[in-house]
Formats: sequence, C-alpha cells, structure tokens
Amino acid sequence: MSLREKNKARTRSAIVDAAKMLAKEGQWDAVTTRQIADAAGVSYQTLYNYYPAKAAILREMLLEVYVGPGPAINDVVKHYAGDLLDTLGKINQIRFQSFSREDIKWLLTLGTNFAKLDQYGEATSLIETVDRAGDGYYYSALSTAKGMGHMQDDVDIQLMAHTIYGMTNTTLDRFILNRTNVQTQLHTLRQQIEQLVRPYLID
Repeated sequence: MSLREKNKARTRSAIVDAAKMLAKEGQWDAVTTRQIADAAGVSYQTLYNYYPAKAAILREMLLEVYVGPGPAINDVVKHYAGDLLDTLGKINQIRFQSFSREDIKWLLTLGTNFAKLDQYGEATSLIETVDRAGDGYYYSALSTAKGMGHMQDDVDIQLMAHTIYGMTNTTLDRFILNRTNVQTQLHTLRQQIEQLVRPYLID
C-alpha cells in the first residue's frame, strides 16, 4: 500500500471513529457532518470528499461489522429437500441472525425508520444497502422448488421472490427498531409467506 493510500485509509478510519463516538454520545439525527469533521480532525471539505452524505458514513459503519448470510443461505438452498416453506423459513432465520448482533442493531437503529438515507434517495432501506443480495436468496429457493415440480408452472417466481423480500425486510425493520422478540416476528412472517406461497404449491 502506497503512502497516499495509507493516508486515505487513516482519514476514513478517523471519520468513521468520530461518527461512532458522536452517535454514542447523543441523538444521531442531531449530529452534523461538520461536527463529525471537527471530531475527526479533518476539514469539512475533506469529509465531503470521502462521504458526501451522513448516510454514507453510517453505511461504512455498518459494513465494518456486517457479516453477510450468503454462504449459509446457499447451503440451505443446495440441500433443499422438498419443503419450500421450511426452506424459506430457514433463509429468514439466517437473515434475522445476521442482523441480531447488538453492534448491528445499534447502528441500524440510527437510521430513523429506514427512511431516505440521503438527499438523493439512492436507497430506501439500510438493510437493503448492506445486504446486497436483494431477492436473490428467495428466487433461488423458489426456482429450485419449481424446477423439481413442487410449484405450479404458471407462477411468476421473480415477482414472488420480490414480494417475499419486501415482506421480510419490513419485518426486519420492525424487529430492529422495536427490539421485538425474534421468534415472534419469524412466526408471523412465516404465516404471511405461507398465505402467499401455499396456493401455488403442488402436493
């Protein structure tokens, strides 16, 4: 790594560390990027060059601690044994576990109601921002089930996967923001997904 790259890494680290400190001291909504720059010992312009919006700093904080569930979910789909609802339930269990660690939950609660992350509206949910797989987990499971003849031929699995993804993210939002019981949320989510999926299953 060149000296310039090392300096950039140090600056990024200083900004993120300062943001963490300020977030723990008070209300994240009240923290300004100028305050973060001052606490990091950098100019406002320098901070802006690295992170043009406060949400970008929050994303960086999340990415430091987030461990994606991809390998574990791929393993569940690979070992699909004919029960689609059970497979979807396992996928959601893994996703919830990946967002259940206290450091992740603390950071996610900083994004009030997961509304617009920045003035450009480039993302709608912190969960979606961090977990880049989108509805791919669900599409993979549905595709496997359909390919094995467990779902009706005329079902639009792309639309269904997207719907399940949206339902799950809404439930994850509620779980993180309200710190509700994970098993209660998973049970309710399973019931909702079953209502959506069961009419298209072939017994």
